Amino acid sequence: MRVKNIYSLIAFVLFLSGFASSVQAKEGLIYEMKNFDEVENRWEIHIQYTEFTGLEDKVFQEKLNKMIEEKVAGYIQTVKEEADDSHGVPIRFYGETKILKENNFYSVLMTSSLSRGNTFSGDVESFNFYNQKETQLATLMDFMDLDKIDKEVKKQISANPDVYFVEEFKQVRPDTAFYLQGEELVLIFNKYEIAPGVYGTSEIKIPINHRY
Repeated sequence: MRVKNIYSLIAFVLFLSGFASSVQAKEGLIYEMKNFDEVENRWEIHIQYTEFTGLEDKVFQEKLNKMIEEKVAGYIQTVKEEADDSHGVPIRFYGETKILKENNFYSVLMTSSLSRGNTFSGDVESFNFYNQKETQLATLMDFMDLDKIDKEVKKQISANPDVYFVEEFKQVRPDTAFYLQGEELVLIFNKYEIAPGVYGTSEIKIPINHRY
């Protein structure tokens, strides 16, 4: 069964590589949204993802598109491996991508939701960068020391014990998803990571220029 899944992933990668050559950047846009949909008896997959076509740094653009494609392929592989062990319970997966822009800073937010019967999970990841001639992925630590981020997050969580898991939270993951909003760093946590599932992927805002 896993061999069949591998062939499905190979077919998806070939689909991406064959389709990319026909993509044209629309006037005023530097990316296009694409969709992958597959419905069978054991799974239902719906993924929206981005292909960049107009970034200033073409080498980075190629690397970024490849990382996004690999992320999508990883989603598909996870679903089909889960289906192999689900004892007939259908797997449903939804992936959504949002592009947020703050001046020349872009954040690609990829949110995924997987359900199997009464079991649910939700994760979010981000690819962040400046659209300039020579660029690279930006990290949380490019904007603030991780210890300072931990301190502020713990402060906000402790101030709202009815909403957040005060005792369970230990520290911010270095790869926590984020985006910029004005002078604030907005952290996005996975579902159940810092709060009950009813709150979805929780956000915490931290002033970048605040003196900690």
